[in-house]
Amino acid sequence: MVMTRQPRLRPIAALTAIAAIPSAAIAQQAAYNLASISTGVIAESVTAPGYPGQQAIMSGGLTIGDFNNDTYPDIFILGLGTSPDKLFINNQDGTFTDRAPEWGIDRMHKGMGAAVGDINNDGYPELYITSFGPATELEPVASACILYLNNGPDEHGQFSMTDIAEPAGVNNVLDIPGGMTPAFGDIDLDGDLDLFVATWEYFPNGNRLFENDFMQTGALTFQDITRRSMEFPERNFITRGFTPHIVDINGDRYPEILLSADFATSELWVNNGPNEAGRATFRTTTNKSNIAEDHNAMGALVEDLNGDGLLDWFQTNIFVESSGYGNTLYICQELDDENDPIYHNDSALRGVKDNGWGWGVVAGDFDNDQDPDIIATNGWTGWPNKPTRYWTNADGQGSAFVDLPVPSGLYFNINGRSLVKLDHDKDGDLDLVVADNQGPVRFYRNDLAHADGFTNYLRVRLDTSNHPCMAPLGQGAMVRATVSGKTQLHPVHNNASFLGQSEIATHIGMGTETMVETLTITWNDGVVTTLHNIPANQEITISKYHKADINEDGDFDFYDASAFLSAHRAGIPSADFDQSGTIDNNDVAAFVQALTNPCPSR
Repeated sequence: MVMTRQPRLRPIAALTAIAAIPSAAIAQQAAYNLASISTGVIAESVTAPGYPGQQAIMSGGLTIGDFNNDTYPDIFILGLGTSPDKLFINNQDGTFTDRAPEWGIDRMHKGMGAAVGDINNDGYPELYITSFGPATELEPVASACILYLNNGPDEHGQFSMTDIAEPAGVNNVLDIPGGMTPAFGDIDLDGDLDLFVATWEYFPNGNRLFENDFMQTGALTFQDITRRSMEFPERNFITRGFTPHIVDINGDRYPEILLSADFATSELWVNNGPNEAGRATFRTTTNKSNIAEDHNAMGALVEDLNGDGLLDWFQTNIFVESSGYGNTLYICQELDDENDPIYHNDSALRGVKDNGWGWGVVAGDFDNDQDPDIIATNGWTGWPNKPTRYWTNADGQGSAFVDLPVPSGLYFNINGRSLVKLDHDKDGDLDLVVADNQGPVRFYRNDLAHADGFTNYLRVRLDTSNHPCMAPLGQGAMVRATVSGKTQLHPVHNNASFLGQSEIATHIGMGTETMVETLTITWNDGVVTTLHNIPANQEITISKYHKADINEDGDFDFYDASAFLSAHRAGIPSADFDQSGTIDNNDVAAFVQALTNPCPSR
C-alpha cells in the first residue's frame, strides 16, 4: 500500500496561510533567556592543539542524558583538551553541579562527539565519546574513543564510570584517528542498544555499525558488522559522515539509518529486518529516495514537520546563494510499494534554506502551540555568520516557517556547533544548550508563560525497565497524541544533534487545549498501548511489561503462572497467549516457554 501526504502548498498559498494566522497565536512565542550563570552550567568549547585538519574548528560537542536515573536530564560537555570534560548533574531546582571529578570522568582529551545509551539495561545509561586522544599528545591518536560504563551508585550513593571501550571493541572506529557523531539504537529489536559512529576523515568506509552482544551473550562487547550488514553504493568518493539518526521511517518497526554527510555523500539505509541468521541487514535507497541536494549536510533532525504521519529529514548545510546550495528539508512524500521513503527537498519553498554555515539543529514545539518549530545554529571563521535561526511553524502544517529570533530571545551570532534541547526544570517548555566553537557554552532557559492558558503541554516518559527484552526508555516506540482532533507523531529515538543528542522524552505542545484526547504508544514489539483523556500540564510515565509478567511486578515467577492458569481455566480472553483465537493447551505451552525464556534471542 502506498501512503501519501497532502499536496504541497505553492509559495503564494504559503504566504496566504501566514497572513491568515490570528495575531494572538503569533504572540505566544518561546521566551529564551541566557541562563548559564544562574543554572551553573559554566563551560567553554576551546580546543587544544592536536586535532587533525579542520576538526578543531568543527568541534564543540555536548549531550543530554539522565545519568543518575532520577528522571531529570543532566548535561555532559566535552572539554576539548583545554579543560576537563564536565558532567553537570541536575539538582532538580533549576541548577546543575559539575560532578565529573566525583564520577571519574573529568578526562583531559581531544573529544569530538558523544552519545548516551543504556547498553546493559540496568537503568543507568552509558556514555560513548569519539576522541582524538589525550590532551598531552601533540598529534591525534588512533583507538582513543571512550565508552564509559555507568557503575551506578555504591553503598554510599556515590556514582562512578569506568572506561571499557577497548574490551568492548569500540575504542577503534578507524585504523586512523577518527570519529564524529555517534548514535545508539536497537537495529535488530533484540532489546539492547547498538551503536553507529559517523566519521568525516579521508578514509573509505569509515562510518561503522557495531552490534551489541549483551542480549545474545550477556557480555558488554560489540561486533563491527558494517561490511556484513550494510549495502554500500558503487562510487569513487568517500562518505564523509557528520550526524546519524536511527529511527523507523517506514513503519515496519525496524529502524533505518539516516546519515547526514559532507560533500553530497549523505546516505539512507533502509532496514531489511532479520536475515536467515537473525541479523539485521540494510539496503541503500539514497538515490531512489531522492537524497541528492544536500551538498554539505552537517546537523540533522528527523521529525514529522507537517503533521501527515510521515517522518521528514531536515539537514543544515552551507548556504551559497550563487550556486543554490543551502539547507535541505526532505519532506517524505510517500512510502512506495517496496516500503521505501520518497522525499522532496522543500527547504526554499518552506522558508528554511538559509542559516549560513549551518551546524546543530533541533525541532520541537518550543512555543507549545501544537506544532514543531526548528532552531538552527551556524558559524565558520571567515564566513558571514548569521543569527541563530528560530523558525516558527507559521501555519501549523509545516508549509511555511517564519524566522523570529528577536521575539524568541535567540538573536545572537556565534560559531555554534552542537545544539540540544531539554526541559531541565520540568516546567513544560523546552530549553536549549549550544556550544560556541572557541567560546563559551550557552544555556538558554525557555521562560514561556504558562499562566495565560495558551501554552499547555504534556510530557511523556516511557519506562521499559521491567521488560527484559525491550530497548531502554522505549527507544523505537512511536508516540501519537491527538489534541483537539489533530494527531502529533513523536518518534522515540536517539534524538541526535551534531556532535551530541537531546533529551529522550516526548514533549507534546497543547496550546489552549487542556486534554489529550488519545495517547497511543506503538512499542517496537508491535504491541499498542492506548490512553484516553489525559489532563494537560503534567509529566506521565508509561510502563511496558512483558506479556508473561501477568501481575506486572517485573518478576517471572509462581504468581504469574498462578494468574495465567486461573485465567486459562476461566476462559478469559487474556489467556489466549499465542493469539490464535482459541484458548487451549498451546497457550499453556507458549506461556511456559515465555516464562522460562522471556527473551529467546539471549
